[in-house]
Amino acid sequence: MEIRDSLGGAYEYYTAHWIERWLEGKGVHCDVKANVTIPVDGSREIDAICYDPLVVGEATIKVNSIEEAEGEIAKLLENAKAAERFFNRKTTALILAVENAPEQVAEYLRRRTSELGIILVLGREYS
Repeated sequence: MEIRDSLGGAYEYYTAHWIERWLEGKGVHCDVKANVTIPVDGSREIDAICYDPLVVGEATIKVNSIEEAEGEIAKLLENAKAAERFFNRKTTALILAVENAPEQVAEYLRRRTSELGIILVLGREYS
């Protein structure tokens, strides 16, 4: 469990770096932060965030099922709402980064994130 937690933390920093490069490609320079806690609804940890423009990212090492995929999407949407309240601005982009997912779950993630306007960063699919 400690190894998985360590890998998850590293993936959050990778996701923050990915968002920085993605924004740079759009001509926006932002120092994206990883593991930021904001005091909304008690406290909420956001895996990766750019403050201006407001971009919120959720990162996870593995999603094994459609139920887990929906849970990660819900967490991202809840974090985005909390960030919008805290920073008093709308999000420009939502990013969901998933390192590993079975093919069926990956396909579901592609479809669902597309429907919701979420940018999906998918590492590896497996059978």
